Formats: sequence, C-alpha cells, structure tokens
Amino acid sequence: MGKGSNSSGLRRYNERVVLTALRKTGAASKSDLARQTDLTAQAVTRIVDDLESVGLVMREGRRLGGKGQPSIMYVINPTGAYSVGIKVGRRNIELLLMDFGGTVLKKVCHEFEFPEPKFLLAKIESGLQTLTDTLPTKDRGKLVGVGIAMPWFIGAWTEELNMSEELAAQWQEINFAEEVAQRTYLPVFFENDCSAAAVAELQFGNGQDISNFLYVYIGTFIGGGLVLNDSLETGVHGNAGNLVSLPVPPSKLSSTPENHQAFELLLNRASLFGLRRHLRECGIEITSASELETVMDQARPQIQEWLDDCADALVYAFLSAISVLDLEAIIVDAHLPRFLLDELVEMISRRIKQVAPSGVFAPKIVSGKIGVDAIATGGAILPFYSIFAPDKTVLLKGGIPGRIST
Repeated sequence: MGKGSNSSGLRRYNERVVLTALRKTGAASKSDLARQTDLTAQAVTRIVDDLESVGLVMREGRRLGGKGQPSIMYVINPTGAYSVGIKVGRRNIELLLMDFGGTVLKKVCHEFEFPEPKFLLAKIESGLQTLTDTLPTKDRGKLVGVGIAMPWFIGAWTEELNMSEELAAQWQEINFAEEVAQRTYLPVFFENDCSAAAVAELQFGNGQDISNFLYVYIGTFIGGGLVLNDSLETGVHGNAGNLVSLPVPPSKLSSTPENHQAFELLLNRASLFGLRRHLRECGIEITSASELETVMDQARPQIQEWLDDCADALVYAFLSAISVLDLEAIIVDAHLPRFLLDELVEMISRRIKQVAPSGVFAPKIVSGKIGVDAIATGGAILPFYSIFAPDKTVLLKGGIPGRIST
C-alpha cells in the first residue's frame, strides 16, 4: 500500500493514498487510516472530511470497544462516482456500468466470429447510451470516464483467427481509442486488455492481500499484467506481461499444428483458441467458452487432455518468469467455468512444487477472483485507477479533477 507524506505540497497525492487505503481495508476510522498511511491524524482528518463532503466516502456506523468515544467508521461511497468499462475481444465485446464501490450495475454483451471495427464501434455507441440511461439523471454527472481494454495487436495473428487480410488492414489503419472518443463526451482511458484485468484483480480481487504478482488471463489467446508494489507496471512499450509469444516446449496434443521450430509459442498451448481447436479435431464443435458446460459430459476427456497440456506449458512459462521476477504470487484467471479454472490452478501449483529448482522462491499460484468479466471490469476500473489511485505523477498533473480543492 502506498504511504503518504505530511508535506503540504503532496496533498493531492495523499488524497489518493487515503482513498486506496480505505478501499483496501473496506471500513476504517480516521485513526486507522493515519496508521496505515503514515500521515498525521490532522492531515487524515482534513482529507477524509473533504472526501466526505464531495461524496466519495461516507460514514458507516461506529466501532465500539476500547477507551474513549466510539470511532466513526468510513467506507467508499458506491454512489460517489461511476464509470463504463469496455472489453473489446477477438470473439466478443462487453460493456458494463460500474459504481465507485466496484459493483456492476448493468452489462451489455455481443459475440461475433470476427472483430470488425465498424460493427464494434456501432455496438459501443449504442451500449454507451444504454448504460448512461440506466443511471438516474441526477447521477449522470458522476460518470468519470470510459475505459477501453483490448489487445494491442488485435489485427495480428490472422492465421490463427482465420482473419482476412482486408480486416487485418482495417485494424492497422484505425485509431480505435480516438474513434470511441468521438462517440462520447466522457474522457476515454485505454489499456492493454490483460493489463486492465490485472488492475481489476489489484483493486477488487487478490490484490487486497497481495502487492506483487504476475497476472495471467486465458481468453481466446493468453495475456498478462505485472503488478509490483501495488502498482501496475506496463513496461517501456506498454507491453509488460505479454505472454502470448513466450517460448515453451512443443505440445503433446495431436491437434496442435506441426511446428518446425525448436520451441512452441505459449499461445498454442494455453488459450481457448487451442482448446476449441482440440475439441474440433475430436468432433466437438463449440463457438465460445460459454458453451463448455453444455458439452462437458461428452467432452470431459478431451478437456482434460487440454488442461494437462496447458498446465505443463504454464509451469514452464512461470518458472521462466520467476527466474527474473521475485513475486509473491501468480494469479491465473480465465474465460472458463470456475471449477475448470480451479482445477488448472491446482495442477500448476502441484507441478511447480515438484520441479522448481533449489534456490527458486516459488510463488503461490492462485485463481483470480474476478472471473470471466475480468477484462471488462478492468476497463471500468481504468478511469477510477487513473483519477483516484496513488500515482506519483499526480504531483505534476494535479489531484482529483473538479472534486477536491487543494
């Protein structure tokens, strides 16, 4: 958790530190927040009072016990702000409306075979209107932004997606974030899909207890995000956690295309694209992961084969990662039924313990808490994270715009 500073010049940053501490603890008194942030009681009192006055925090009863007067407890006010998250995927698009407490109020979803930009922009424009109309008129001014979470290279991997050259060219020519910005009056925040999902896990999942982790999301492809010291680390090119092209040993599945290189790409062994390909070779056709439970009785042996191959590849990938990064945990989430995700995580955890070399501090392998909505949730958190999370660049950029005075 970020620590505050008692210098008056860091007031804006301290506001964010207090908000983050309160979000992490759930409910806290002013004295609790002072201890957690290393700020003086007077500084915390001023900040909490200001946050309460603009509706970002609210009182929630008193804590009894101990000496003196009962402590007033404060919590994040869920109606203090709202945001819209957009997941632009290779097979589906999701839009959701989230309140400041992290509750999803409404969701709009569409599935498709190919990600055609005009189709996606039309769905975004209509979806934004639908979600905005969900809020009472008095609360629409509390919408702070739109977060877009999508793959950086959605027009790449054309062979794997059976994408036409014409469609790939459309993605190379379009600035998708600018196109979305033209369709809304709200600020637009843009991030790699799995980095955004890592922020969701940081803010509302295992990040409540874990400060340093590699986040892995298995969707149509596989991606990741890196969190160090409670902050998303995106890297020089914004591509930290890019796992799709990580080299791993060749797959043992007959459904994996013949590979003439010395290694396989993790994409081919740990992705829903690979799972669908394996099921299809075995005569079981599904169009999305949401159909897995409907074919589970018929397809369980083939799914188990894929899980086994996927787990072996991820063990290799994770051992490579922890040789460079000293982590508390690796968090794995997926667009899979929860019981399959938990089974996969258990397989990985067990195998890493068996094969980790001496001198390696093997991190915990845990299931993500957000689930299939992780990327869209991450998109919705992007405006909150950019505006309210403790980022030292706020010392140059300013505080919570239009909400808290300096």
